[in-house]
Amino acid sequence: MDYSVDVNNFKIQYSKYGLIEIKNSSLDQSLEIVRRRIDEIGTNDPTIMKRGSERILIELPGIDDPNRIKKLLGKTANMTFRLVSESEDNFGSDSLVFENSDEKVNVSKRIILSGDNLLNAKTTLDNISNEAVVSFNLDRAGARKFARVTTDHVGEKLAIVLDNKIISAPVINEAILGGSGVISGNFTFQSATDLALLLRSGALPAPLKIIEKRSVG
Repeated sequence: MDYSVDVNNFKIQYSKYGLIEIKNSSLDQSLEIVRRRIDEIGTNDPTIMKRGSERILIELPGIDDPNRIKKLLGKTANMTFRLVSESEDNFGSDSLVFENSDEKVNVSKRIILSGDNLLNAKTTLDNISNEAVVSFNLDRAGARKFARVTTDHVGEKLAIVLDNKIISAPVINEAILGGSGVISGNFTFQSATDLALLLRSGALPAPLKIIEKRSVG
């Protein structure tokens, strides 16, 4: 960081070297997360490498569904758990839409849990509805927070937000003390599998934009 002091005014900003370090760190972290996502899909002999200062080159031989790969790589996958706000006051809440509809809901800006607290996520079938759902397990710190919030807010709705869109907002029927839970949201088995994959691989530190796609027959 660079800083300067002028009487009582303090100016702090990233140095040129600091900005380069942040960009390099983001690229290295993105490369690792992209590799995890590709490895989860199970492609044969993928090539994943840095190209320049802000690009990643990916070569995937023998894939049947390139559009699925594009969707998986294009999602930042930043997940948060936040309480639905009953207040009309927008100061402490955000108005977010559901992923599969235009319905808007006010959601508290306070983040209860984030994807960083997830230990694992996998696709399962709900025993009652027989629908595909994503079950997850939390680390110790996340389990404690989840238990406290679900104990204090029984009867309220808890929104599960992915990249600023609500996946689902179920009512907290009882305290959840075991550090595990289920995400449901009218998933197909494929979409639930992809969501679980994204959550397991972690969130990208910056949005990734696909700028060129070429195929060789």
